[in-house]
Amino acid sequence: MKDRSKVRTGLAAVAALCAAAAAPGPIPVAAADSTAGARAYETQGTRIEGAGDDTDAPPLTTGRTYVDSVAPGEKRYYSAQLDGESAAYVSAVAAPRPGAGVASYRDGVKVTLENPDGGICDTASPKVETNDVAYPLADYASRQIGSGSVASCRKAGRYLVTVERQADSQDPDRWPLELRLMVEPPVKGGATGQTPEGSWHTTPPRPPSGSTHHQQGGRGFADAPLVATGAWEDQFRPGETHFYRVPVEWGQQISAVAELPADGTDKSTRLLDQAVGMRAYNPARGLAKRGTVSAQEGEPPRTEVSTAPAAYGNRFAKADYSIRAMSFTGGYYLAVTLNPSDVAPHVKGTVPVILRVRVAGDTRSGPTYDGNAVKAGFGLSDADRRAAKRQAMPVPGAGPQAAADESRDGLRAVGYAGLGAGTALLLGLGVWTLSARRRAPASVSGAPVEDPTTGQQRYGPPPAW
Repeated sequence: MKDRSKVRTGLAAVAALCAAAAAPGPIPVAAADSTAGARAYETQGTRIEGAGDDTDAPPLTTGRTYVDSVAPGEKRYYSAQLDGESAAYVSAVAAPRPGAGVASYRDGVKVTLENPDGGICDTASPKVETNDVAYPLADYASRQIGSGSVASCRKAGRYLVTVERQADSQDPDRWPLELRLMVEPPVKGGATGQTPEGSWHTTPPRPPSGSTHHQQGGRGFADAPLVATGAWEDQFRPGETHFYRVPVEWGQQISAVAELPADGTDKSTRLLDQAVGMRAYNPARGLAKRGTVSAQEGEPPRTEVSTAPAAYGNRFAKADYSIRAMSFTGGYYLAVTLNPSDVAPHVKGTVPVILRVRVAGDTRSGPTYDGNAVKAGFGLSDADRRAAKRQAMPVPGAGPQAAADESRDGLRAVGYAGLGAGTALLLGLGVWTLSARRRAPASVSGAPVEDPTTGQQRYGPPPAW
């Protein structure tokens, strides 16, 4: 109780300072926004209505995004006409409103791709991983061409796509859906069947420290702004998820940290260990990596994501989804969520979040596509490369020790621009500290749970969200 009192007192003072110093500017409000004014995921695309069975399943066109919705226990049917030469990825984004009542591993959706004979080519089941934290759930079901892939899924024909929501959801509202079919051109000379790059166990490069530049995140995949190597500051309302697009070449990897600012002087509290969540997605909107808590006692709440280097052969890795997902070059995405249960009781208005990104690795040549991969969404345009080069900030030091020192440099006092008013606001959030303990929901502790990406059963607490 003593620790909790310290947190409430300190954060109440911060809230009062925020209110007095600068009122936030107008924030766009969508129909699904929470009463606290949090920005909801903004679906963008052509309206479509999924069928109740496979007979009337409406077709999805390659490269086009569609918008639908799904109720608890409902299953929606769509179709896709695929050739016999190209890899295909059909993604689904389900977006409960910020603040919706959800339960870990009980609220989620499943997207499935079936071949013309009714056999399952692939399935993905993204689920909420933290109680009472409603954030967009995204992943894809795919079909590959070549050795190691499902033989019955290599032929041309009408494929079936289904999106199903769990029946025992605690949230009675319909969830907005965003669907997208992406087809990757074949490699010249046929499928390579090359072996995967292998497991990735090297120490990831540390994101840069230092001053930040303001960058407001997008409300979804469609409007995610481009960010390159550097430190970026954004303003969040509790419950919001902001999206950022990171250009990645063959051979490059992403290392990112999302953190709350703090001075590290108060080591008494352990209440904000899940304050910030982050996930990385590949250009086809497939889950590439979940964030993990990385701060030590007395450091600001921090979650980090480190991916494997991008390589075409990664798609043939059998054991690790985080390797398979790094199979493309192009715009990857970082989705950062501010946990409403941890933060909302203490702060009114917006909260500053720092996103530190490093894109590292020697670029290498990739496969030669028999078609325009960039136009299909797999690759970087010259404009992307120029923008990334303009945005990239210098990274002090190149050695591993210098990088390790940067990661311990915590932000002590940072000036932030008030939204809309342009007022500089100094926020010293010294009471926001972290113990690197993960809190597994009691409802699943010690019980077998399903991995939300692979669908396999495993034991122990769920991963950090």
